Amino acid sequence: MDLGMKGWNELGVVGTIYEEEDENSALSSSFSTIPSLESSPSNTPQLSRQDPPWASGRRHDPDVVIHVQGSCFRLHKQALIAKSAYLKRQLAEFPEITLSPPLSITAQTFASVTEFCYGTHVAVTPFNVAALRTAAELLGMTGTGGAGGENLEEITEAYFRRVVAVNKECASIVLQSCFPLLPEAEVAACLVSRCIEALSLTASEADGDGSCLEGFKNVRMDDLKLILESVSQRLTDCHDLLYRIIDIYLKENIAWLSEEEKIQMCNYIDCSILSAKLLMHAVQNPRMPLRFVVQAMFLQQLNTRHSIISAADRRDKKEPRPAATLGAILKRDAALRQVSQLKAVMTATTSRIQTLEEELSGMRKLLAEPETLKNRIDSGRSASFRFSSDGASKVARGQVGSVSSLSYVIATCRRRCRRR
Repeated sequence: MDLGMKGWNELGVVGTIYEEEDENSALSSSFSTIPSLESSPSNTPQLSRQDPPWASGRRHDPDVVIHVQGSCFRLHKQALIAKSAYLKRQLAEFPEITLSPPLSITAQTFASVTEFCYGTHVAVTPFNVAALRTAAELLGMTGTGGAGGENLEEITEAYFRRVVAVNKECASIVLQSCFPLLPEAEVAACLVSRCIEALSLTASEADGDGSCLEGFKNVRMDDLKLILESVSQRLTDCHDLLYRIIDIYLKENIAWLSEEEKIQMCNYIDCSILSAKLLMHAVQNPRMPLRFVVQAMFLQQLNTRHSIISAADRRDKKEPRPAATLGAILKRDAALRQVSQLKAVMTATTSRIQTLEEELSGMRKLLAEPETLKNRIDSGRSASFRFSSDGASKVARGQVGSVSSLSYVIATCRRRCRRR
């Protein structure tokens, strides 16, 4: 008989602890074991099996019922409220409750939680640490809990730091297991962003294809923004993985994403801390919004200029020369001014692109109003136009709206695009 089963037998609750709601199911009969998660070769300390204070000399029946995902858990109130602040509040009023969304807790995870509440050892693995860590936060299992004062939050957090944060494979497994737990997994414990941080520290150059980030096609936009914001604050030295995440998401969802949404996503990337390889990739990436591509392009030119100057400095140091001539000094000053001017041009160009995007957005809204456009076309049938010349032909509208005037605005906008 295993340790978990023996602990439950001592409390006299075998056959009543966990059962399915469906009476026709084979699982509705008495259970001989509690569902357990996959074991791992971790060194998680064994919890003490001393009888808890509510276990009296004689056996007693469960006094509370908890429903989770169609499964029914018949348990002892004192065992639960001693470890969970959330269950203590809920069971204070009602002997029967249901754990439902937004609590992202499965029946299997809750089975492990109850094992912990009864003092049974719970094996933590890369496959269940995210679910247990999230459950610990949602159920308020952060106070004095297991033997030696440990609680479920402390046990899972210690495992994450000792195993997941330093191992690329484990971090990738935990990352995948976090997706069904969003947004709670990120809001409660920042698990997704911490896994990505671990990957950034442990991934090698060979991982540049972003294979360790698979799974970001099924994440919702709101959850993605939450993750991007958190990751951008954690990764202060390099945003390569942040760029990879956004590129993967765009690749899978480009058909329905608006230009504004793409811009919002890319605003989390700091191009100045992208590697040279990904900066080049961004410049040539058709999925990226125009504003981001222009920023990447100018930054790449700026980096190239800096590289040329640095190479020249190194050459000068290796080849000692007589005192610098006035011509050499002027030449270097001119190069530095060019770098400064390039920065100014980048800022100005970004501003012009933003203005152009606003104009195009206004055009889209105009074209998206068929009734308004129809009214303008009807009124434009009798419109007249005045033509004037001051070196170049200009069209001035005589009356409000017409097909010709709309075509003129579109053509003007296109000319502006070409000039800029």
